[in-house]
Amino acid sequence: MWAEKTLSDLCCEFRSGRNISATLIHESGDYPVYGGNGIRGYCDHYSHKGEYVVVGRQGALCGNVRLIRGQNYLSEHAIAVRANEENDTKFLLYLLDFMNLGQYSDQGAQPGLAVNKLLRLKCNVPEKKIQSKISAFLLTYDKQITFQESILSLLTAQRKAFLQQLFI
Repeated sequence: MWAEKTLSDLCCEFRSGRNISATLIHESGDYPVYGGNGIRGYCDHYSHKGEYVVVGRQGALCGNVRLIRGQNYLSEHAIAVRANEENDTKFLLYLLDFMNLGQYSDQGAQPGLAVNKLLRLKCNVPEKKIQSKISAFLLTYDKQITFQESILSLLTAQRKAFLQQLFI
């Protein structure tokens, strides 16, 4: 049975990350620092631990989603999302991706998402057991896509190498 809920109903955490000075972000370090568009660098401390969906809150890729695990630092340009006990965080990854959150950004000089606005969005969701089955099913596709992309990348590199050998 699917029920209409708000994003607020599904999450125990749904908030912007923390401010971090650029001087604390380095090319290498113990903990990845996530911004709105992925990893910005590394720092020596973390703000989040466990499994989270990270939503890009600002910038050109506003609304993009990714699943992260472990100890990480989430900057103010990202939104940390974690399901409550009645829901599945991996399912939220796919739900939020489907919802195309970027469409809700404020269109200023720098596009941005307002957390309080997102929390009121409604969606239909099944019970947690079904959520887990759906996310496991979709994860197998993601793994296959990643594998195929790596094959494509390898074949493209091989083609380039053959061209260089043939025409040089």
